[in-house]
Amino acid sequence: MLKQSLLSSEFFIFICLCLSVFRIYLEIVGFDFKRLPLTKKLDRKALGIHRYGFYMSVGYFVLFAPSYFLS
Repeated sequence: MLKQSLLSSEFFIFICLCLSVFRIYLEIVGFDFKRLPLTKKLDRKALGIHRYGFYMSVGYFVLFAPSYFLS
């Protein structure tokens, strides 16, 4: 019997979609990521990681949400 891969599991995709929606929500409500303890230790160049995470969340949602909800 073939084992199903974790990446193709519907449960894993659902969890990642929930996390991406939560990340987008934090951006909409104006959460200040600069106040996080780990972010305070980063220099100014590395603060772009939060913007990159937002773009990744939006991209994941746009790519996977339609196929998940239509299946």
